This record gives sequence, C-alpha cells and structure tokens, in this order.
Amino acid sequence: MTKIDIISGFLGAGKTTLIKKLLDEALSGEKVALIENEFGEVGIDGPILKKYGIEIKEMNSGCICCTIAGDFSLALKELLVHYHPDRIIIEPSGVGKLSDIIKGCEKYLKKGSVELSMCITVIDAMKYKVYLKNFREFYENQLANAKTIILSRSQNMNEKAIESILDDIKKHNPKAHIITTDWKNVSGKKIVELAESSEEIPGLKTLLEQTGHAHDHNHHADEVFHVWGKETAKTFERNELNKVLNSLDNVQGILRAKGIVRSENNKWLQFDYVPKEVIIRDTTPDCTGRICVIGEHINENVISKMFGL
Repeated sequence: MTKIDIISGFLGAGKTTLIKKLLDEALSGEKVALIENEFGEVGIDGPILKKYGIEIKEMNSGCICCTIAGDFSLALKELLVHYHPDRIIIEPSGVGKLSDIIKGCEKYLKKGSVELSMCITVIDAMKYKVYLKNFREFYENQLANAKTIILSRSQNMNEKAIESILDDIKKHNPKAHIITTDWKNVSGKKIVELAESSEEIPGLKTLLEQTGHAHDHNHHADEVFHVWGKETAKTFERNELNKVLNSLDNVQGILRAKGIVRSENNKWLQFDYVPKEVIIRDTTPDCTGRICVIGEHINENVISKMFGL
C-alpha cells in the first residue's frame, strides 16, 4: 500500500529543507513521488527537489482543496496508477490548512489504496507566537491536525523559551509527538521512525466523514494572503540581492520571499527570506530565474521596483 506523507508548516518554516533531509537520510531506497503545492503562479521548490530523481507534480495556482481540488485528485490518481510509488509526499502551501489536505486524500484513504503515514507540521520556533497571534485560523489548523510537530530553528532559542512553546502546542494538540531538538542533530531515519509511529490524528474519522471542505465557513488562503511572482532573466550580484532581501523588512506585510536567480559569471543563487532572516546559497543553473513574494496586502509596484523588474 502506498504511504501518504504530508509535510505542512507556515510560510518559511522549513518544509522543503526537512523533505531534502528525509530524502537524503531516510528514503533513498524507496520509490518516492512528490506533490508540490505552492501559493502563486511561480513555482520555486519543485525544481530544487528534481535533482533527487523523484517524480514531481507541481500545482502552483491555488491551495489544494479550493481552486485546484480536482487537479489534486487527478494528480494523486496519476501517481498511483502510472508511477506506483512506495510513498507520496505532499508539501502543501505554507498558507494551506492541514485539515483540507487530509480531506483531499479522503477518496483514496477510504478505498484503502493509500494510508496516511507521516503527517508533520514544521513550526519556526522563532516566530511561533507572532504567527499564532496574527494568523491563528491557519496556524492552529496546522497544529491541531498534525501527528508529529517539529520545531525548526530551535537552536536559536533558550530552554525556557522552548518549554513555553512546547506547553502551548500541547494545548492545541496534546497527542502529537513533538521534536524540539535541532534537526541537524537528529537523523532523518529517526524522524521517520517517530513520525510513522505517531498515533492517528484526533478526529480523523470525523474529518473524513464531513461533507464539503473543512473551511467552507472560514477563510480561504487567497482571501488573506497575496502573492507576487516573476520569471526573470535578470542577473543579480550577490551583495545586491542580499541588500534587496534585507530591505524587505521595511515593507509592511511581507512574510516570505524565495527564488532562484542568475548571478555573475554564469553562477546561480537560491535565496530564502523570512522577516529578519536572509539565506543565500549557490545552486545549479535553471531554465530561467524565478522570484516569489508572499504576504498581506502586497504593493506589487513597490516589490517590482525593489528587485529592479
């Protein structure tokens, strides 16, 4: 039976980094497929993961269970019928609701053709309280419906602060296994072992028996969040790119930026931004550059000018 693994987490929590770790350290002997659901027209993470030689279905036009629900079901069917994977990893949009993703798998779970194995939510420990306060509807949903919760960037916090987050998470999901140790110090195999041994999600049967989407009377991601995305052939000097990304802290409402762009001497750079944190690393050449910015009430003209586009 094919395993379904859902790796959720709010914007910039580290979902793709965790998936890369699991592919490197735990799943190399398995036939793995990935459904990559990004919020916006410009996909970034899918091409980054293609080097692993896994089958990838990219869905970049909305959240799985709203505007592209039918496409998601079709993608699952195609993978099961034509690729026959040992497991399918679903990486939903950072602004997606975990309950909706699980609900989207309902048909295949009920048929018994798949089993819900790992159901992980990645939480940026540094931004836990501010995101929970400002985006409670989406954040709580990801917490409450996870079987395993992993804190990213926990190495940047003291023991007292981590304990406070741990106590609060347990109020939302008392049964989830929680990993607080810096995942650099935990093997991918150990994470998979723990995540697969976690108990069934509380209320899973009730969730699957619901008619319609779990958020029919709540907000959709596209009602709350806005995305600006561009494909570009522009060349960015590394220091220039770093300056632009750091200046995003001065623009109200920006929660996440990521991309792959050409740099000097035919080199390529991959970048990730969350408020107060910029990461730029060398990467392999791609067909064209791509930039994606997500937030609330984004002024597209301002963002375009900042990147010189």
